Amino acid sequence: MFILVDKMHLLLLLTITSYAHARYVDNNCSGVILRNVNHEKEVLKADVGSPYQLAMDYDTNTLFFSYSTEDENVFRSAFINLKTNEFANIPGVSGGFANAVDSRKHIVYIGGRDGIYKFDYDTKTARHQYTTDNIWQLFYKDRLYYSRYPDEKAFVFTDGDFKLVPELADTRAMLLSVDNYENIYFSNSSGLFVHKKGNGEVINIGEFGVNGFTTDFNGNVYFSTPNAIYNIDVNEKKVKRVAAVDSIYGVAIESDGGIIYASHDSVIRLKSTGTVCPGTDVENVSF
Repeated sequence: MFILVDKMHLLLLLTITSYAHARYVDNNCSGVILRNVNHEKEVLKADVGSPYQLAMDYDTNTLFFSYSTEDENVFRSAFINLKTNEFANIPGVSGGFANAVDSRKHIVYIGGRDGIYKFDYDTKTARHQYTTDNIWQLFYKDRLYYSRYPDEKAFVFTDGDFKLVPELADTRAMLLSVDNYENIYFSNSSGLFVHKKGNGEVINIGEFGVNGFTTDFNGNVYFSTPNAIYNIDVNEKKVKRVAAVDSIYGVAIESDGGIIYASHDSVIRLKSTGTVCPGTDVENVSF
């Protein structure tokens, strides 16, 4: 009887030890933790210098971005077809630096040295549309916006022409984004702000060093800093860190909510391993 009990205890101990070891292996969270799930880095395109201003065309599952050449004063526009992995530079753009997509009308806009271009899928080239100068960022939400450098002024296409964004006419806006409620988020050297639709209130959200805005398939606003990716939850009035990553230059959200980001020399997808990492620290900032 003693031997039987002893064997039962030994079997139970081995079972517990084996289970604990399995749990330890399953919780090996050495990758990038995104929404409490471990993710691996999948390089979509290497050897591109400082890829920037990522923009997704959900209709074709194509990612547009800009990058610098060996001569850092020369910028190129490019795309990756995420279905076929086709990569190509976009000819016809003078100093391509900014990108935006009108998903409703299926129009891809590219900002260059001498203005704004439209991308032609048939020829995979770009055609000049509007003459502007010193474009820093393009963003599309119901209308086409752009910001200008170095004066950090924001413009919107209205009545056939670009005019100063009325809500931001008296402030600096290096980068901007608009949510589904027409609140305007903007950043400058002082941090991240929101201009509230309706009452016109401007709120300082925090001293975030924003280097890129984007929206997901449903219009939710995300932004990146050099070391993290954040989501703006307008209903909870919170900024939520969704992933901490080093050396980020910009971010885009795939149609399924997956994240693609730019590092100093590559475009990278965060690919889920399926491993849950509970208790992950999440940085939330209320505004």
